[in-house]
Amino acid sequence: MALPGFFKKPEHKRFNIEPRYWDPAKEEREERENRIKAELGMTDDNGQYIPNIKGQMRRSLRHKNADVRHSNKKSNIRLFIILVILLIIAFGYIFGWDLSILKM
Repeated sequence: MALPGFFKKPEHKRFNIEPRYWDPAKEEREERENRIKAELGMTDDNGQYIPNIKGQMRRSLRHKNADVRHSNKKSNIRLFIILVILLIIAFGYIFGWDLSILKM
């Protein structure tokens, strides 16, 4: 026996859309015409849109990778310069360089 809960469980949402008008004969006729045109090699100027998603994805990834490489190169150069400066300071501190020339 289940105890009644304080919260009501949400019901699943239903999606039932009905087309306003659908002509199966017209659709079948257009498919048949397109198939025949494809067999005969006839092209239609306003044919169906065929997206070039694969090419677009490759192009965007190529640009993204180039940007990442460029920023990584800048970051590595900056890191190298900071490391060299810190090493020079540490070397001067350890071996007791006279840094009084910097105190003007």
